[in-house]
Amino acid sequence: MLLALAGAAVSFLPALTTDIHGSGAAVRFPHGYAVMLIVTVVVTAVACALGALIAGRAGLVAISLGLGVWLVIGLAVTIAGASLGSHAHLTEWGIALLAAVLAGAAVGLPLAARR
Repeated sequence: MLLALAGAAVSFLPALTTDIHGSGAAVRFPHGYAVMLIVTVVVTAVACALGALIAGRAGLVAISLGLGVWLVIGLAVTIAGASLGSHAHLTEWGIALLAAVLAGAAVGLPLAARR
């Protein structure tokens, strides 16, 4: 579960390194949104695969719980960004989290089910 949680947390690294001062409008992706999206999806998929290999069948529950947390956060951030209108980066951030959840589930859950 910790690997699944840590994988999607990669999307926060650009935000933590760009001097955000508490507003959604201040969110930026210094290397570009596409790079952040790809890195977040790949790291989450690898983390979930590694978690599945380590935990085996127990990974089904653990990965699901970890990704479930990111699903709720991703939906909340996407909805908040869409409802605020001028905070497009929040919406993009939420979409990146949702994409990471899908990738992690697509890779980690079948792998855990086979073990």
